[in-house]
Amino acid sequence: MNKNKYVEIFIREAEEHLQGLRQGLLALEKEGFTEERLHDLLRRAHTLKGSAKMVDLLELSGVAHRLEDQLKALQNGEKELSSDLIDVLLVASDAIEALIAQANAGGSISVNVDPVVEALETGSVAEDSPGKQDQVAYQGTERRKSVRASVERLDQLVNRAGEILLHHQILDQRGQQLKQLLKGFDQLLGRFVNAKDYQNMTSLRDEFQSLLEAFEQDRVQLGYQTEDVYQRAMELRLLPLATITDDFEHSLRGLARNLKKEIRFTVQGQEVELDRNMLDAVKPILLHILNNAVDHAIEDPETRVRLGKPKAGQIHLDAQYEGSFVQISVRDDGQGMDPEKIRAVAVKRNLLSADEAAALSDEATLYLVLEPGFTTREFITDVSGRGVGLDVVKANLEQVKGDLALHSVVGEGTELVLRLPLSLAVFAGLLFACGEEFYVLPQHYVTEILRLTPHDIHEEMDREVVIYRDRAIPLHSLSQILGTESSDRIGNRLTVLILKFREQEMALLVQKTLGLQDVVVKDLGCQLKSLDFFSGATMMTNGIPALILSTADLFAARQTQEGLQLREKFARQEAQRRKGRILVVDDSITTRTMEKNILETHGYEVTIAISGFDALEKLDKSRFDLMVSDVEMPGMTGFELTRQVRQREDTTAMPVIIVTSLASDDHRRQGIEVGAQAYLVKGNFEQGALLETVETLVS
Repeated sequence: MNKNKYVEIFIREAEEHLQGLRQGLLALEKEGFTEERLHDLLRRAHTLKGSAKMVDLLELSGVAHRLEDQLKALQNGEKELSSDLIDVLLVASDAIEALIAQANAGGSISVNVDPVVEALETGSVAEDSPGKQDQVAYQGTERRKSVRASVERLDQLVNRAGEILLHHQILDQRGQQLKQLLKGFDQLLGRFVNAKDYQNMTSLRDEFQSLLEAFEQDRVQLGYQTEDVYQRAMELRLLPLATITDDFEHSLRGLARNLKKEIRFTVQGQEVELDRNMLDAVKPILLHILNNAVDHAIEDPETRVRLGKPKAGQIHLDAQYEGSFVQISVRDDGQGMDPEKIRAVAVKRNLLSADEAAALSDEATLYLVLEPGFTTREFITDVSGRGVGLDVVKANLEQVKGDLALHSVVGEGTELVLRLPLSLAVFAGLLFACGEEFYVLPQHYVTEILRLTPHDIHEEMDREVVIYRDRAIPLHSLSQILGTESSDRIGNRLTVLILKFREQEMALLVQKTLGLQDVVVKDLGCQLKSLDFFSGATMMTNGIPALILSTADLFAARQTQEGLQLREKFARQEAQRRKGRILVVDDSITTRTMEKNILETHGYEVTIAISGFDALEKLDKSRFDLMVSDVEMPGMTGFELTRQVRQREDTTAMPVIIVTSLASDDHRRQGIEVGAQAYLVKGNFEQGALLETVETLVS
């Protein structure tokens, strides 16, 4: 085997899949069979098979292929889950590890995989199958270790550079705070024009100004250096797309020959650069897309000639920069995707019910090909029919915060457009709050921020929607999706984010937005690695942590989320909304009951107090818009109560109405002196007078 420049890229990819395979197999044995776990194992084996074939590691590809066969048989019920089967599959993983070591050593390590192939075919492990001896050879490869260590140091360097970039943004805020302090100092200084120490304070102010100017110069210089360090660190990780596309043509031609087809593969934009981690993620994505194009899309030569097409199928890959993103499109001139056929297959494979399939638009139907287990093939080949394919594209895109658009015309061809960030280390994100927590979404998923009223929420087909650019977009609540606590009260202004993902849209209700920020991505750690809805964390410029949301998980969760019923909640809230909260203080049960009934009948919320002391306790616990008080009460008169109300900081502006039988001018004057806004005499008391006075003072 001749080692080429792509083997190192393959080794990094294969190591991750190998680790996932072993962990999944052990979990399968300990925790039992689940479709999700088995499908992950199938996907990893499928990717190992295809990637190994691309770099001419045919023995490794063959072992992965047979391992995939065993997993598929387990999925189909042709084999039972047993310890013996797990033993065979683990031995196969040992052989793959040994073959990776052989590839890394340039063939100097000898590996005999024949016993492993026999074990995979017979279901029993031979004594001389590759085992610990081969594993030791692989684990002891110093060259692999040194490469891995240097990559880790490079990742740490980029991460630290990103943190420096974040702290420079914090310095920007500190500079603004210093300017505000200086402005306040100037305002204070103006009060001491005639003071003895005015000259000293002016001198202090000038020193403060000089320090601020020096700080600004240092901040600007640090900004230049920070940006330069970050860009240089990023450049160390950047590799051209040609690193992974150069060998595609050879691989695709080999696949086309096996399928007795002819293709013409062209690439434009090979000089476009992405960081190493992104390239590692993009490679299997493009591999599956291209393999599917050859296998599913391109017709055989005779059919193409009969249709008036060139004998060789055309597949074109194009890459270009788009701001801080890279857009990669793969186009073919094949048969295109037929929405009706896709619907029929989805129903047949129980991915959708017949009614659900019929309700899907043609555009939305195309995206069913990304679902796990979807295949239009009725028979299994080395390339297709296993239900493992384009869902790999979907899974890997979600990991790198990328997006995908599908366009297809029956008989003319298909185009898949990938939109990827240049780096996984830093991205522009929108910060927002929901409840008491803070979250981030990559900016490119957010198309609009809407400020709405509850009246802007409409109902359509038993769901709540918002109208955005003449489109009805389903409304969902982030707190409801995440299962976090939120206030039942609906404010007069709602903050709604319009998100777009794979050409689908959703409106997401949040509490408030906090602006854009360059987000330095932090891993959640192995304990939280599989946490739903979150793909990482970051620090905001104020030092508070924020969680990075997974857009793919949000869109997936909306399918099962119950209706918000915001319109009903708001209607109930409006019906229950009071004109104001009033505290009625009177020791007479008759008087206070009558006043309470009058006020509540006209929409006010009323609380009763039977004395002045009782009223003060209630004022400590709640806020009121107005107080109605009698004068002659035991322990504390209404005049004394009103005087204390005026002395309290939280109630000094609260209107007070005195309602009493004391009708003299002296009593009226005393009521006004202690701070009452109105004085009504019980003997002349009329319901209309009380209501009119209350309405005037509350409004």
